[in-house]
Amino acid sequence: MALGIFRRKYVVRRFSAQSIQNGYATSSGNDEITELNVQPLNTDELQALPEGERSKKRVKAFGNIHFTAADPDSGIPGDWIWYYGRWYECVAAAPWDHTMLAHCYSEFVAIGENGNDEDLKPPTLEVIP
Repeated sequence: MALGIFRRKYVVRRFSAQSIQNGYATSSGNDEITELNVQPLNTDELQALPEGERSKKRVKAFGNIHFTAADPDSGIPGDWIWYYGRWYECVAAAPWDHTMLAHCYSEFVAIGENGNDEDLKPPTLEVIP
């Protein structure tokens, strides 16, 4: 049983498998609302990243949902979360089930501004606290 008192509601966009349309890889996203504890990475966590990765905005999330992490080699898009007016893509996800407070830990990176404008629009689901 995971502790949920520090969680808030967030919009999550989960993607289907990619397909090729007109020569481009595409995948459709489905938005849902879930409860997570989302936090920016702390100084020590940022310092552990390679030099070129430290300047990217990153957050970590704790919750019951197991996210799909992006896999550039296979073309699988990672799940997204909407956090303070911006989409973040999951780059790492792992279950932490070694204690009674089992949960999943995920790390996200802010999606660049040069993405598809249609994809980067805010979610249509409204989160009511």
